[in-house]
Amino acid sequence: METKQINNEKIIENEIDWKQHIRDVHNDMADDIEYLFPNNSTEAFMTAIWKMSVDLLERIEVMVIVDNKDDLYISSGTPSLVSFKDHEDELKIGDKMKLPLKCCIHTHPSGKAYFSDTDWNTINTWKSDIESCIVLGKNEYLAYNPKSKLAKMVHYGLLENNLRGEQ
Repeated sequence: METKQINNEKIIENEIDWKQHIRDVHNDMADDIEYLFPNNSTEAFMTAIWKMSVDLLERIEVMVIVDNKDDLYISSGTPSLVSFKDHEDELKIGDKMKLPLKCCIHTHPSGKAYFSDTDWNTINTWKSDIESCIVLGKNEYLAYNPKSKLAKMVHYGLLENNLRGEQ
């Protein structure tokens, strides 16, 4: 597979358009997605974001903002930071972004789903205009409602030990 650099964004030749893939999965699941307490449809959407971040884009952070019209604004960054720098075109797609935002999802390609100091600064800045924040890690996610401060942490995969609380 051959890669090339265009405007600080890696493009994989002869492969899928990663942003369009995320949009397609979202469109397929949109009627069933629940951001505050993610369900199976939401998890399928989040898996598509994770796979683009880790598998296709070689472990760089990806952010997907879902506005109140269900429009997606997508960007990628570095292994440890994501913004809309070099993705300004995403902010001009369709109508203007409509508040409140339904969700801001981003990946931590290092594998751990947690809110970093930078994430908390963003959450605190946007808390009156955002309904849910989700961070994705390897086989885990953390969904958070900034208004109620309720969170849902999920780890998933194969259960290899018994359920008696032993490690």
